Amino acid sequence: MTACVKKHRIPQQLLLLTLVAAVLLIACGDDRTARCGKITFKTDNTVTVRMEAAVTSLNPILPGPGYNRYVAANLFQSLATIEPKTLELVPLLIEKIPTVYTVKDGPRAGMLAYDFKIYDEATWDNGSPITGHDVLFSLKILHHPLLPLGEWLGYFERLKALEVDAQNPKKFTAYFDQFYILGLESLCQFPIYPAYQYDPEGVLASVSLADLQDRTRAQQMAAAADASGGGKNKFAAWAEAFQSPRFANDKTAISGSGPYRLENFDVDQGIVLVKKNNWWGDRVASRNRYLAAYPEKIIYRFVKEEAAAENLIRNGDVDIVPALSPTKFVELKQDTCLPLRYDMALVSANAYARVLCNTARPALADKRVRQALAHAMDYDYMLNTIWEGMAERCVSPVHPAKPFYARSLKPYAYDINKARKLLADAGWTDTNGDGIADKEIDGKRVNLELSLLTAGASPTSSATAKSIQNTARAAGFALNVVEDDIRVIAQKTRQGDYDLALTSVVLFPGLWDPYQSFHSKSIGSGNRSAFANAELDGLIEALRAEPDEKKRNDLYLRIQQLLHDELPEIFLYAPQQRFAVSRRFDYVLSANRPGYYEAYFKLKN
Repeated sequence: MTACVKKHRIPQQLLLLTLVAAVLLIACGDDRTARCGKITFKTDNTVTVRMEAAVTSLNPILPGPGYNRYVAANLFQSLATIEPKTLELVPLLIEKIPTVYTVKDGPRAGMLAYDFKIYDEATWDNGSPITGHDVLFSLKILHHPLLPLGEWLGYFERLKALEVDAQNPKKFTAYFDQFYILGLESLCQFPIYPAYQYDPEGVLASVSLADLQDRTRAQQMAAAADASGGGKNKFAAWAEAFQSPRFANDKTAISGSGPYRLENFDVDQGIVLVKKNNWWGDRVASRNRYLAAYPEKIIYRFVKEEAAAENLIRNGDVDIVPALSPTKFVELKQDTCLPLRYDMALVSANAYARVLCNTARPALADKRVRQALAHAMDYDYMLNTIWEGMAERCVSPVHPAKPFYARSLKPYAYDINKARKLLADAGWTDTNGDGIADKEIDGKRVNLELSLLTAGASPTSSATAKSIQNTARAAGFALNVVEDDIRVIAQKTRQGDYDLALTSVVLFPGLWDPYQSFHSKSIGSGNRSAFANAELDGLIEALRAEPDEKKRNDLYLRIQQLLHDELPEIFLYAPQQRFAVSRRFDYVLSANRPGYYEAYFKLKN
C-alpha cells in the first residue's frame, strides 16, 4: 500500500506548475468575463433556427426548395429516418426495419417483399390509428398524373404492389418485381399523409395503385369528363385541391403524425411550430430514441443577409445558424466572447457544388465547350481563398467519402491555354480581337456569351460565380453572372430556362442512384442538364438492379468516368457545413442535410 502511494506521488515541481496554471486560467477567465460581461442564457424551451431563404410550402411531397422539407419533417413522418451519425435507416413510424425475402408461392411468387408493422401507439391528430391504408394512400399521391412528382417516380418503378393486412391494418407488405438498390430506402423515406384529412371524400381510395402506375390509364382517368357534366372530374379536382395554398400554409388544414403542429406561417418573417399535447411518439420514445422531441416550440426565422444573422448571434436571439460563410465562420470562431455563448461547429456534408450546364443550349451542346469551361476555373482559389480550406475538390457527383468514389479520375486543372484549344477545336475562336470567342452559326457570327445563375444570398456562391466569370473571360467566355433567389433558380433549372447555374446538390446518405439526375427519361424533372447518352442510360439501368457490391462498384466507376468526360455538370467541391449552435442545448449535428435535428435539441439544466 505504501509503495502504491509512493509510486503515484505528484512531483513537487509539477504540483507547483499546476497551481500556477490554475491561477493563470482563473485570471484569464476573470479578464474575459470583465471584457465580455456576464453571459446569460434564455431558459425557454424554444429552439430558434435561422434559414437563409423562406419556406414556401409545408406540403413536403411537392417540389420546392429543401427548406420546405426540412421544416415539414417535424410535421410529417416517414416510415423510417436517417440516424444522424451512422447515416443508416432507423425506425420511425414502424417497429423495425424489415429484411427482404422472395415470395415462394401464390400470385406474387418470385417477387421480392418486405413486411412492415406500424407502432400500435401511432395515431393521427384526430386520434385515429395510422395504418397501412395511409401508406397506400400516400403512394397513390406519388403516382397521380396531374401532380408534378416526376422526381419521385424514378425511385418507385420497381414497387408493384402494397397489400394491407385484412386482420391487422397496422401491418402491410410491399412487393417489388426485381431488386432495386434504393427500394427499401425510398419506401421508408417519403412522407406519409393522413387519408382522412387530405382525401375526406375517398377519391383516391376508389382508384387502385395498379391503375395509377399505368401512366396511360392514369392519364385517361385524369382526362375523363365528369359524369355529372360539371367540369373537372373528382380525380382531377382532387389534384388541384391538393396543390392549393390551403395545404401549403394553412394551420387548420396541414396535419401529419409528427411531434409538432403549425402555429404560424409568415412567408416573410418565418414559421412557428408548437409541440403537440399527448403526441403519440412520447409514449414510445423510451423504446425508440429517434422519436424524441424535446423543444416545446421551434421557430424558423428567414434571414437572408449574413450581417443580420450575425446580429442575431451576438444578441443571443438564435440557437442554430447553419450555412455561415467560411470567412464569417472563421471570424466568429476567433471572437473572444462568442464561444462563451455558442459552439462553432464544422461538420461534413452529404453535398457537392457544381456548375450545371444546359446541354440543350447550342453553345453548350458540344462537350468540348463544357470541358473548356472546366479548365477555365481557378479551383485553388475557390478552395483556399473563398472556402478557407473548408471544402475538398471532387470529380463526380459521388461524395469523396463514399467507398465507390472514383479517386483515380484526374480533376480538370486550371489551364487557360487548354481551355482555348478546346474551344478552337469546337469552332470557337476570337476573330475580331475583343477577347470573346465567336463562331458562325446559321450564317451569323455569334459571341460565346452565357448567363451564370447563382444564389445572391450566399457569399460563397456569389464569390465563386465572380471568380469563374473572371477566369473564364481569359479563355474566351463572356459570362453574365445573374444573382437570384434559390427558389427562382430551382424553378428555372427545372424548366430549362438557363444557360449555366452554380448550385449545390444534397446527396442521399446511402447508395447513389444517378437515374433522377442523369438518365434521359428524367429530362424534364430531375435531369436539369437535359443530358442524354445511351451508354450512360444502360449503365444506370444495370446499376439500379445490381445486388452484388463488387459489380455495383464497377458500374459506379464507369458512370463517373463517363460523366467526368461528358460534363453535363462541372463538379467543383464538397464543402463542410459551418454552424453556430447555442450552448444552452445538448444537440446532435450530422452530415445528413440540413445537418441538425432540431427536435433532438435538449435544454440543459
